[in-house]
Amino acid sequence: MSDLMQPFSMAGKTVLVADATTRLGAHFARLISLAGARVALGAQHPSQLEQLAADLRWEGGEVLIVSLDNARRPSIEAALDVVQERFGSVDVLINNSCEHEHMALNNHLVHCTSLHMIRAERGGSIVNIEPPRPISVPNPCLRSNSSLIRMSRAMAQSLTPHRIRVNVIAAGRDKGAALQKLNGPLLLLASGAGASVTGAVLHIDSHNI
Repeated sequence: MSDLMQPFSMAGKTVLVADATTRLGAHFARLISLAGARVALGAQHPSQLEQLAADLRWEGGEVLIVSLDNARRPSIEAALDVVQERFGSVDVLINNSCEHEHMALNNHLVHCTSLHMIRAERGGSIVNIEPPRPISVPNPCLRSNSSLIRMSRAMAQSLTPHRIRVNVIAAGRDKGAALQKLNGPLLLLASGAGASVTGAVLHIDSHNI
């Protein structure tokens, strides 16, 4: 890897991808694995992740499947413990759970993971994914006051002393080709390349995809 691309490497990092059963979750898991991270795939029904895990291992990735019910704090804490035992403490959370879960449930995941990162004293990054909206709401920039974005900005401020960054990717309408356009923003926010970025919302406008 060239010196220019080195900051984007995820080598040596442990990443938890929440709700990896969705198209976005699976895409992010593959991307982050190819960037060198150890990847924990989380889902309420772990059997649904077997094929994805097999594909990532075939590509040379280090992969772990964990049972993760975003509605139950004990399940989240147990999943974090399993990841720590196998791969070490979680360095990055890719919080894709908003695609199917109510905001209150999403709070549990982010809160538990941030406490886990604080205890590990290694800093970290939380990337919240604002899910694509239907065609009637085409412009992601119109969502600047969503509850996920407000929560992320508040947490970014409170977690800065612990060197934990919290950012949001607000995706445009979900097209197959659009997924590739999310790669750069995700790697920026998850990797060392974005070490000084927190409280940001990266709007991905599908009209430019």
